[in-house]
Amino acid sequence: IGESDVMFTSHLDTATSANTKVNHVFEGSIIKTDGKSILGADDKAGVTVMMYMIKNKVPGLYYFFLGEEVGCVGSKKVASVQKENKIEGINKVISFDRRNTKSVITYQSSQRCASDTFGKALSDQLNKADETFSYDIDPTGVLTDSVQFIKIYAECTNISVGYQSEHTF
Repeated sequence: IGESDVMFTSHLDTATSANTKVNHVFEGSIIKTDGKSILGADDKAGVTVMMYMIKNKVPGLYYFFLGEEVGCVGSKKVASVQKENKIEGINKVISFDRRNTKSVITYQSSQRCASDTFGKALSDQLNKADETFSYDIDPTGVLTDSVQFIKIYAECTNISVGYQSEHTF
C-alpha cells in the first residue's frame, strides 16, 4: 500500500494441538476463553492490527505468514528469496506478535535485531498514539517471523499487541 520502507508481518497459525470450538468470554474490554480452548490471540491480535492498518491505508508491504509456530516456515521461505533479491526500498521489518502492551523488541533469539535508536524512536511514536501506551525498547525477544530478515534488512522488530498467556488455555 503506497510508498513505504517498512514490511509489516503477522502470522496466521496458532499454537495448539486442541481441535475444539473456541468459547469466548467477554469481561469488559478483555476477551478470554472458558479455559477449555485456546483463544489464539497469538497471533490473531497481530492480524487484527494489520487488517486495521490496511483498511486505513497505512503505507507498507504486508505479509501474513503461515507456520510461525512450527519454525517460521512461511517467513523462512520468503527470506530465502529476499536474501538473493532484496526488496528495493525496504529497510525495516515490524512484526505484530508480542505479549503485553509495552515492548519494542531489539533482540530476538539472543541476537541484535533492531538498534536502540530505532526502537526508541518507534516507541516514542507509538506512545503519541494513545495516552495509555508505555512502549519502550525490550531486549527479551524470543522468536517471531521478523527474525528471518535480520541479515537482510537493517531494522527488524516485534511489537506488543496486547495479548497475555499465549499458548495456554
